[in-house]
Order: sequence, then structure tokens, then C-alpha cells
Amino acid sequence: PPLPRCTSLPLLPATMDSALREFKAQLKLLEANPANGKALSKAADLLTQIKIQMIQINFPAELKANRQRGKQLLTVAREALERATFYSIIVKDIDSFTRHIAQVKSFYIDFSSDLLESERKKTILGLNLMYLLAYGRLSEFHTELELIPVEERKDIYISYPIEVEQRLMEGSYSKVRALRGTVPSNYYTFFMNTLVTTVRERISECSMKAYESMPVSEGKKLLQLETDQKLKEHADKNGWDIKNQTIFWNNEGETQLELKSQDLVKENLAFATELERIV
Repeated sequence: PPLPRCTSLPLLPATMDSALREFKAQLKLLEANPANGKALSKAADLLTQIKIQMIQINFPAELKANRQRGKQLLTVAREALERATFYSIIVKDIDSFTRHIAQVKSFYIDFSSDLLESERKKTILGLNLMYLLAYGRLSEFHTELELIPVEERKDIYISYPIEVEQRLMEGSYSKVRALRGTVPSNYYTFFMNTLVTTVRERISECSMKAYESMPVSEGKKLLQLETDQKLKEHADKNGWDIKNQTIFWNNEGETQLELKSQDLVKENLAFATELERIV
């Protein structure tokens, strides 16, 4: 039997198409101000209504009964899931992001012969690649990349994560960081920030195991932190002490190497080349 109408949302649009239009309007507000509480609440309610309506639709049956109407429903549902993916990034909900990615990819695959390609498809696929990079799932990254035709990899939304991955494999941490300023979409920034933070944490772990201490100047270079304040915040988070312009890890009991400060500059390159292994 069909699901009952959601009585808790009486003021929302009655159709999936109109709900999607209003959901898109709320996303624009959130893109301008992610902390807009009213827009966040309304967008969440709209997305819930859209999903309830999608559950009640048998898309293959609609296509068979009335192809034009079926294609219209599929197009609206596909865009709703694409926009839901963007919403997940705005609210920083990785679990819902991965669910929406999986759902919208099924539309790309299962109904590819019924619908024109979405103008947002490459953005969605690129965001999925960025997610896999940011969370260190390199094997899945390459699996997903293999599913994308070679000619489509030249598109900026796909070529960008490819370049990020190449810089990681080269150990060019500074270039990875610089790429944050050239994201093809603001939605990519979330994953780039996550990626840079992840890499910084891995380098911190290696530094603690390799050195007894480190000069502040070298720590900022190695961790790509621009100011003493940012280094202090990173140190506080990791339980480090900074005394006399030197970082002490406070990890007693671990075997460490003692290296002269001038050797640290030479070791920076060695750390960078380890990124493929530690990300």
C-alpha cells in the first residue's frame, strides 16, 4: 500500500517537482551562508518530502506506462539526488553523502539509455573521487576512475581530482595545498580541506616517531602552517609543548632519532615522498 501523506509538513509543496524547485532555492541560500538555520531546517524538510514521494514511484513501471511522464519523473528524481549530495556537503554529513552518491549513480547507470546526461554528472563523479582521496581510499579511487571513459577525464571536474591524486603520489604536498585555490566548485573545498588535514596528521605522526624535537620554523614548513598561532593550535591539539622555539612531542617511551636541525630541511623531501604510503 502507498505510504501515508507526511502530515507533519503541511506547508510544503505537494509535488516532487515543486518541492525540488524550493529545495534548490534553499540550497542557494545555504551556499551563501551555510549557517542559515532557517534554510537548513526547510531544506531538510523538503528533502524528506522528496524522498517520501520517490519511494512511492515505480520508475520502470512509469516509463512503460507513459514514457514521456516516466522520463520527467526520472529527471526530477535524479536532480533531487544530485542536489541532496550537495546538501550533504553543506551540512558535512559524510554518511548521507555516500548514500546519495550511491543512489544517484544507479540513475546514471540504470537509466542511461532513457535520459540525457545530467549537466551535474561530472561534478558528482568528481566529488566522489575527491571523497575517496580525502579518506585515503585509494584503491576505490582507481576503481571508480576506471569506470569513467578516458575522454571524459579531461573535464575539469574529473581532471582536478586526478591531478590531486598525482600530486599526492609525487609527494608534492605543497602543490596539493596550492590546489585548494583552484577548485572547480566550492563543494570540492570541503574534501580538499579534509585531505590536507589528513596528510598533515600523518606527517605529524611520522615526525613524532622520527625526531625527539623540532625547531618551530621547520615544523611550520613541514606541516604547511603559515603562522606560529596555527602551529600552536596544531600542537595543543596533539599535546605537544613549544618551548624556546622548539617543538617537543611529549611521547616518552618511544624510540626516536636525534637529528640536527639543519638536517631537518633535507628530511622534508623524504617526508613528502612518503605521502603515498601514509595517506
